[in-house]
Amino acid sequence: MSDKDRIFKAYLDDLNQSLQAPLQSMAAYTEALLEHPVVAVREPLRADASRISQALEEMIQTLATLYELTPGDEVGISRMRHDLRNAIGVVDGFGEMLREDCDEDEVQHFLGLIQRQSKLFQERLEKFSLRNDTPNRKDPIAGIFRSFKRGVIRENGQQHTGTILVVDDNDSSRELMGHQLQRQGHLVIEASSGARCLEVMRSAGPDLVLLDLVMPDMNGYEVLQAIRGDDSLRHIPVLIISGMQDEAGAVHCIDAGASDYLLKPVNATLLKARLDALLETKRWRDREREYLAELEKSQRFVRKVFGRYLSDEIVQRLLDDQDGLRLGGERRSVTILMADIRGFSAISQQLKPEQCVQLLNNYLAVMTKVIQRFRGTVDEFVGDAILAIFGAPVSEEDDCDRALACAVAMQLGMDEVNQRNRADGLPELQMGIGLNTGDVVAGNIGSELRSKYGVVGHNVNLTARIESCTVGGQILAAPSTLEKTALQVLRGKTLSVAVKGAEEPLPLSEILGVGLPYDLLLPRSQPDWLPLAQPLALQITEMSGKQLGAETVAAELLAQAGEVLQIRCTRQFALFTDLQITGLAAGEVAYGKLTERREGNWLVTLTSASDSLRSALAALSAEGRSANGRPREK
Repeated sequence: MSDKDRIFKAYLDDLNQSLQAPLQSMAAYTEALLEHPVVAVREPLRADASRISQALEEMIQTLATLYELTPGDEVGISRMRHDLRNAIGVVDGFGEMLREDCDEDEVQHFLGLIQRQSKLFQERLEKFSLRNDTPNRKDPIAGIFRSFKRGVIRENGQQHTGTILVVDDNDSSRELMGHQLQRQGHLVIEASSGARCLEVMRSAGPDLVLLDLVMPDMNGYEVLQAIRGDDSLRHIPVLIISGMQDEAGAVHCIDAGASDYLLKPVNATLLKARLDALLETKRWRDREREYLAELEKSQRFVRKVFGRYLSDEIVQRLLDDQDGLRLGGERRSVTILMADIRGFSAISQQLKPEQCVQLLNNYLAVMTKVIQRFRGTVDEFVGDAILAIFGAPVSEEDDCDRALACAVAMQLGMDEVNQRNRADGLPELQMGIGLNTGDVVAGNIGSELRSKYGVVGHNVNLTARIESCTVGGQILAAPSTLEKTALQVLRGKTLSVAVKGAEEPLPLSEILGVGLPYDLLLPRSQPDWLPLAQPLALQITEMSGKQLGAETVAAELLAQAGEVLQIRCTRQFALFTDLQITGLAAGEVAYGKLTERREGNWLVTLTSASDSLRSALAALSAEGRSANGRPREK
């Protein structure tokens, strides 16, 4: 044997002797404790004392392998120290429970002796080292530190008593910890490996995990990383219970997201204090998570309900802004779009209430989708009318551009509306749209009991008057809108209209399409003018809003081009006057709008006509073709 080996063996002899003395003393006192009459006849006391005896036997067997160590074997010494700490923790833990359960003086005396020897053993164990201050790179514990990824988010925990998962590959350590926790009122579940720990956490959802660091399949750091990487588990606090007295290890655990780090053997009072603090913290965290979940559920409900009537921007404002529901408003420059079905009153009179609702739903479903696609705010539906805003509550540089493009897209969307109507056996519709840009007051309007987000002001009323000048399929825009747009706009004819609230006649431009980036164009068809073989006598009555005037005037139908009629009448009317027309077909009433004065006659565009009336007009056209041989232009 070399001098180095002799010195190393002498060192091991000294360590063995220093540890064997308190170990043998504890074994002797435990044997006396088991023979004590009180302990011998009381099964719970005898079971706890037997567990102390078994733990001491394990320590004796572990210490017997001391001489298998070789110089520099830090891995072996680390594992031996870990196993001895586990076992001495069992001794202290069951000793504490015996002290609480049995107040017989002699039993307390033996337990006190065991406790003192345990303390002496632990003090000497801490000196048990191979005197190598440089961590060995082959040490698996050091390897865990090096491979560990830092920066996982730290979480904490729930109520004073709860379900606690104890994870340790040592049966005695798990049993001891289980006893201690049950005495504190906790429900205890166990796992003997890291993989099993993750399975139990996912199935049982414990309130807290007590995790050993050194285990054979997955070490504690790997388990901790897996927990913190799983969204369903990462909120559960983890308390590391380890036999590794390593400050750097504790720091790594905390960095990994461990809520705390305790060294074996664990003092029961200290463990209880740490558990109480962690569980109380988790309880508040869980309440916060439940509150946020309820808040999100409420917001989803608000979005689902009010999102059918309000734009996403308004709903988000109501949810985000603490003043979102406050009455009042602010001045905004916006582009206003107003759309209306032509002749809806007459159409609705021909339908059952259920059919009327279905007709409106077909129309509004398509139009709302288009408006939202162009990020407009549907301010309100008034019967068959739609009021949409571009620029409130969210203002953007291209508000005017999007409003113009939206208007064209809405007219193009009427094909889909009428496809739905035909499928439901409902009449086809035509829509007119007016556009105007200017200042409004936008905000919550109403009372504390009932309010809505909307816009008010002169420009809103002006938009309604512009829309009233349109016929089916037409878009009319005010100069203010065309001045603000950056789009290339394809315009049709310009109409000079005297509207209420404007000092001078307003030149309204017919919008036929918009250029890039939207590139939308309305289809334009120009039916041939077909003169009648003989003028057809008509009766026309001026309408004021929805009311019929008192005077009926005689007129004559001279020619037609689709649904545009050329009428001769000696009475002078204002341009864009709405008329009720009778005489086109027996028993049929039609409605139209004076859209142009030409060659001393009026051009009237029909805004409402039944299918039978359209058939009668087609028959008149056929007669005109027959009588004249070919169509002629006017």
